[in-house]
Formats: sequence, C-alpha cells, structure tokens
Amino acid sequence: MRIDIAVADMGYISSDHKKELRDQFQTAVITRIRENMLAAEEYVDHGCPECPEGIPLTWDGYDPETETHRYIAPMEHAACKLCRLQGSCYQEVSISPQIDEHRFGVIPLHTKVAQRLLQQIRPQVERGFENDKNKLSLNRFFANSLEMAKIIGYLADACRLLLLFAEMKTNTKAKAKRVMKEAYTQLSFDL
Repeated sequence: MRIDIAVADMGYISSDHKKELRDQFQTAVITRIRENMLAAEEYVDHGCPECPEGIPLTWDGYDPETETHRYIAPMEHAACKLCRLQGSCYQEVSISPQIDEHRFGVIPLHTKVAQRLLQQIRPQVERGFENDKNKLSLNRFFANSLEMAKIIGYLADACRLLLLFAEMKTNTKAKAKRVMKEAYTQLSFDL
C-alpha cells in the first residue's frame, strides 16, 4: 500500500517526520502551521518564490530525484505582459523543501491543492475521528503522546474494518444495523 498524501495534525508531526516521509516514501504530509512559525523572509508576502518584480511564481511540481520544487513565471499574469524585464526574466526557479518542511514538503502549503485539503477535507476527517472516538468510548481518554495516539489510531482503524466486514456479511439493512450495533457494543473500550 502506498500513501501519496497525508493530512495530519501539527501537534503530532515534526518537520523531521515530514522529511523522513518525503525522503523514504515521497509522501506529502500537509499540516496547518502555528501562528508563531514565521516563514523565511523571502517567502513572507506570498508563501512562495517571487520574480524580481514581486509577482508570485507558479508551482510546477516536485522532483523526488533532485529533491527540488520547480517554480515557473506565470505568463498569464497581467503584470508579466507589461513587465520591464519581459524577455530577460528568469523563467524557472528551483528550491529545496529543506528550506521549510512545513511550507515546502512534497506539496507546498501555499498551493491550491494543499489549501483545499486543509480547508475542505481535513474537517470531514476530523468529524469521522470524533464519531469513532465517541462510538468507541475514547472520548473519555486523553492521549498525550505520539506513540499512544498511534496505537489508539490503529485500534480504531481495526475496529472500523471489523465493522465494515460485519456489514458486508449481512444482506438486509435492518440486519446490518443490528450487527453494527452489536459490534460497536463489543468493540467499545472500557477505559
């Protein structure tokens, strides 16, 4: 199984973890950034490289072999058509994710893809976690370590798989509900 993109909680993953996942598996790990985590000075305005005139460059992808991001000049930008440097402007810039793993992992944080994952997908995943936490009676349990959170996550995933298998074994909706209710009761953790 290969995981290309993971949307994670900033509290449980460091830049070293992100770098390790990027290096070993080419997995993009996207998290929000804490307010006190300042960007490198050259990326403060737009969160990405800019041309000499201050126009943000467009991300064109990540190359795992060279471990660099490729940025290109946005030709459709109105200011580029009237720019004094048109024709002599550099057309491509490469930067390393090691500048800031949180902002420039496999998928840079400033991109539409990363922002959509954080703003639209992550809230749905959080609701799913919250539902599972309540159904498995984990809402009374506080996990304050990465290892404990990982174990609880594995257990919750295993419970979810068992429940899905139980649902697949039934042929009617009423029977499925009954089996699911019984399974939830049996899989609740008494902590």
